[in-house]
Amino acid sequence: MRRLALHASALSDAEYEFFTKSLLEIADDDLEPATETATSNDVRFEEISIGVREARAWFRGRFSRVSLSSIDGVGIILL
Repeated sequence: MRRLALHASALSDAEYEFFTKSLLEIADDDLEPATETATSNDVRFEEISIGVREARAWFRGRFSRVSLSSIDGVGIILL
C-alpha cells in the first residue's frame, strides 16, 4: 500500500496552520508547532503515522453533520 503524504510546500500559511493543528489533534501529540523551528516541525510531522480508525473517529467528531458514508468515501480515496 502506498503511503499518503502531503508536502508542506503545497499549503498556504493558513492551510499549514490548520493542517498541522489537526494532525497533532488526531495523533494526540503534545508537540506545539510554535515551539519548534519550521524545519524540525516538518521532520516531526513526517514521523507521525495515523491509522484509518483514528482519522475516521476524528472526522466523525469534528464533522458530525457529515454522513458516515461520505467520510468513508473520502477515506477510500485517501487509501
